[in-house]
Amino acid sequence: MRKTQRMENRQVRRANLQGYHNGNFGSENYAFDGFEKNQYYTSDRTIACDDHFNRLDGKALKGYGLEIETGFLLTGSSQAKAILSNILNTAIFPLFPAHLFKQQCDSTISGTECITQVMTKEFIRNNYKNFKTMWNEMFPMFGITTDDGHCGMHVNISVGCLGTTAKAQEENTRKLFYIINKHYDFFRTALYRKGSTTWCGRMSYENAKTMDVHHMNGSHNNCFNGSHFDAGRIELRLVGGQKNFACFRNTMEVIFHLIGRVKSLSWKQCDDLVAIFSGCNQYVYDRISTKCFSAGFITDAQVQEIRETVNREELL
Repeated sequence: MRKTQRMENRQVRRANLQGYHNGNFGSENYAFDGFEKNQYYTSDRTIACDDHFNRLDGKALKGYGLEIETGFLLTGSSQAKAILSNILNTAIFPLFPAHLFKQQCDSTISGTECITQVMTKEFIRNNYKNFKTMWNEMFPMFGITTDDGHCGMHVNISVGCLGTTAKAQEENTRKLFYIINKHYDFFRTALYRKGSTTWCGRMSYENAKTMDVHHMNGSHNNCFNGSHFDAGRIELRLVGGQKNFACFRNTMEVIFHLIGRVKSLSWKQCDDLVAIFSGCNQYVYDRISTKCFSAGFITDAQVQEIRETVNREELL
């Protein structure tokens, strides 16, 4: 092979490795920097955002951003990372609307971190078919795993999902913080967190009612990262690596239900799993009636009471 051709091939590989991160794939950068275009993916269109992920029309985002950590069978070398990056860029990300994903280096995992821009619940559900192809067909085909005991899936939630006023957003963030930590072992199972909780530990919640949401802890060792509240989002770090599409769908449905429900819960109801999960759909009920029940974090009587309220809706 000619020297010039070898150089061209090397440049192509390097370009693919850089992926959606503008040449900074080799560094561990702030998660939501570096997209080619900042977009808000709604059910049927995209809306442009500025460099700080604010809508240009001044309206609040009401969506979810995923950080999906991957493992890769070909581990231990920069060449393996480049191969994985090429696969993601050329075979998997094109399943979805353009510019939705980017990649980021993470030294704690063998693969890369696949980060989405902000998506509404409706957009995620509309793309369940594509997520199913990604998890059940493409990942196994190329030896990519998201369930090797080291991977997680952090979920960023716009504070706009928690209320239309600043007061409501603050209060519902406090309640969400309380619920996750009060029922920590339950939600560790409900959100499919297996193995170590080094990066998503339980936090003190006794003073949640008076917590200053504008100065919440942002440690990567905690299950709830509220340090970006003033930037318009909070991060659930307790979510585990998802083993397949059904696992991913049920986990997302647990989160969707919780975010919708917390806005109508009283503080007293935040102690009651039946009140929290009343009116959930069958995908949420499946998770709590099997995984959470078998783990001993909810009683049979509670499960049966929730069962009477299940709202049936068919999703892929």
